Amino acid sequence: MKVGWGDERTDFVSSYLARHDLDEWEARFSPYDEELYCAVLDRVTSADIVIEIGAGDLRLALRLAQHVQRVYAVEVNPLLVARALEEIGLSLPRNLAVICANALDFPIPAGVTVGVLLMRHCRHFGHYFDRLQAVGCRWLLTNARWKYGLEAIDLKAPRTPFAELTEGWYACRCGAVGYVGMGSCPDLGPVEVEDCPACRPEGAGDWTAA
Repeated sequence: MKVGWGDERTDFVSSYLARHDLDEWEARFSPYDEELYCAVLDRVTSADIVIEIGAGDLRLALRLAQHVQRVYAVEVNPLLVARALEEIGLSLPRNLAVICANALDFPIPAGVTVGVLLMRHCRHFGHYFDRLQAVGCRWLLTNARWKYGLEAIDLKAPRTPFAELTEGWYACRCGAVGYVGMGSCPDLGPVEVEDCPACRPEGAGDWTAA
């Protein structure tokens, strides 16, 4: 299955990206390795209702459907969705709902317990975090903040105000990560914070660890 833009005209693709408020890397789908997919599958249960944001060619969504109660697979690229559905055909699982829509706008269904966001280039992490949290979703499984491995974020856990952190790594609800202090605690796990410098307009570009 083709995962790039193929033979689509550059001007047409640019218009599509602008219309959906995406940059090229956000909109471009590329499959991840088996280790990452297995890590996601290990974190879900048969009682979970999952929404996959940026479901691409549906390869993970199909596997999730074998393990959970229901899956909402949201993908903005109609070309990818059409090709995937053509390959799946009449084998589409009953508990898998495939939605061709921009996940920035799609209303997150009530009852969702797990959000999956495998997207290393994601400018809208905070938007997804807040919307999932607002509907009572418990877990966000993602590689968007640290750019490697799988992070399981407890959306119901309390966040520490950034101003109270004096030393150590942090990860913010907006998607930013970094280190505060003189480097005396490099081996400690990150503290979940809110209202970090990147949350404010003047710090909006500070998305990477120091």
